[in-house]
Amino acid sequence: MQDGQLAGVVGGSGGTNIIATVTQVFLNHFIVGMDPLAAVQHPRVYHKLIPNVVTYENYTVIDGEVIALSDGAFEFLEKRGHRLQSTSSGAVCQFIVQDLPPAAASATGVEVFHGRLTAVSDPRKDGSPAGL
Repeated sequence: MQDGQLAGVVGGSGGTNIIATVTQVFLNHFIVGMDPLAAVQHPRVYHKLIPNVVTYENYTVIDGEVIALSDGAFEFLEKRGHRLQSTSSGAVCQFIVQDLPPAAASATGVEVFHGRLTAVSDPRKDGSPAGL
């Protein structure tokens, strides 16, 4: 939240992977500081207790871009004893961010917000939104 205003909306589809996807995109942008598109494009991992396996993305999207866990991230997880398994599917998401700088006072003394909305769609779903 910024000054009582909504700062971002993340939505996803992908069954049991939706929560992990939405959380990772949110953290990528608001905590790590990635721009909205990079936050969505970044490889994701999914962990379930049954079976106790960490699934990581490793596939190529329609434009030829490869989405894969880095060697460093793979080694990090492996050293901590996780059983790893690659997947060519996961969840997809759309992300809308509102960049809302502090309000400026207008000539009438009313606060005026001039913000910018940025919306991105996941390349895992051809980079297009599912609907309008």
